[in-house]
Amino acid sequence: MTTFDSRFTEADQLYANAIAILHNGDVAKAAGLFSAITVKFPDHGKAWNELGNILFNHLNSPDEAAECFQKAMEADPNLASAYLGYAEVLFIQERYAEANAIVNQAMEVKGVRKDLAWMRSALIMESQSRFDEAIETYKKAILASFSEEDISRCEKGISRCNIKKKYQ
Repeated sequence: MTTFDSRFTEADQLYANAIAILHNGDVAKAAGLFSAITVKFPDHGKAWNELGNILFNHLNSPDEAAECFQKAMEADPNLASAYLGYAEVLFIQERYAEANAIVNQAMEVKGVRKDLAWMRSALIMESQSRFDEAIETYKKAILASFSEEDISRCEKGISRCNIKKKYQ
């Protein structure tokens, strides 16, 4: 008889432990465990992705985060969150053309939240003063969303673009 634990690889078990540690608030310990997983199991995309999230969101290391997101996408081309994480890093670095290309790739990944991809695309357009395109893209995000919070965020983006258009 197969036990519950035997259904998962060692990498998956370590990953689950690291996620639990992260959710308990010990970011440094979780980062260490994700890093150890990527050393021992370099093809574990989820570990690369989480390490990228920690480096970007907690440790202000966008260049290192970008490398992790790229490795996550290489290891698991269907890991939708890695594309959006990488696009976020590129956006913050003002590498808009590259960010847009990654968002477009993300839209092709099964399971990616289209509303989040559309929102990222709209922000890229807005940052380039392409306000009419951004407004239309925020509308696409609204139609694809099931989150009241995200819909509200898009409505604020539309409002912001309309205000910016007055001063263009």
